[in-house]
Amino acid sequence: MMFLECDDREGMRQRTKIVLKKIIFNNPIVAAILVLLVSSIFVVLKITDKLFQSKTEHVFVETIHIISQDQLSVIRETQIKYLFRRVYTLSNIHIKLAGGSYWMSIPCIIEGIDARTKEEKKYMGKIINDRSALMHKYMTRFRNLGSTVYRTDPLFEDHKDARDLVEYERDSLIKLKKANVVTPDVYGLHKLNFDDYILVMEYIEGEPLSKVPIDGLIIDQIFRTIKMMHENGVFHGDIKLDNFLYSKGNIVVVDCLKLDKNEFEQAQDFDLICAICALAQRVPVSTILDHASKYLSDEELRRSAKLIGITLNKVDLNLSETTIKEILDRLI
Repeated sequence: MMFLECDDREGMRQRTKIVLKKIIFNNPIVAAILVLLVSSIFVVLKITDKLFQSKTEHVFVETIHIISQDQLSVIRETQIKYLFRRVYTLSNIHIKLAGGSYWMSIPCIIEGIDARTKEEKKYMGKIINDRSALMHKYMTRFRNLGSTVYRTDPLFEDHKDARDLVEYERDSLIKLKKANVVTPDVYGLHKLNFDDYILVMEYIEGEPLSKVPIDGLIIDQIFRTIKMMHENGVFHGDIKLDNFLYSKGNIVVVDCLKLDKNEFEQAQDFDLICAICALAQRVPVSTILDHASKYLSDEELRRSAKLIGITLNKVDLNLSETTIKEILDRLI
């Protein structure tokens, strides 16, 4: 009885903290001040890194990631185990964190024994909450500020709350699966507690593209996948090597951000230039564009170059000035 009372008090404290954070950080004035402050810091750090060949921007980003990381708490683990016993008939359940920064979501792997078939089962779970939606909102504002600086229309869209964010991801994956894009099967979307949702998906054994050798076949698959996504009205919004898995010879799409579909052409161009720049970290630019031209017109490739400024602001992208110049020289 005492345990339940303590657990309830702890839950109440957590809910109070969440509500206070939402009130403070959703305030438009607070948001504007923070976005301008952090953007100013990024500008200063970029200049510093260019002048002194340092990596202060990278250190700053890593610090933000560490400070803002979410956790797979004991309460969450208990809720997940209860869900998987009741809905997915698992017993002997083990939960471990999957790879990632854990600041936009908490990806985890759930393993256990199917009570009916006695077979070992493995699932991928992605925990998303209002904190995730708030982080996404701030990231969106940073990126749209960059769009304004580079004189392009704002491209990125907010999500209202955690439910909107997780439903968008679920619906995007289902839509891609119907379009024959390789993605994990979606098994269910469940609410865990006050503001935690978990998206339960097929577990796919594989490695992120950042950890595998990239050859012509993989490059072809990337551009073919992007084209299939766009033809079915889905945009990725955050193309990087870590957001594609390589499994059994296939490229697997595992994540999507929300782009303004009214800006269809610009959203398409952004995905394309992000893919070119991401691959250019590992592959010669000439090789990338030779493969891209199999699936995209010269006009589409040229047009994408207009968004390279926004793309280079992605904190997970690291290209030399020589590589950037080569991309621009070949595209324009």
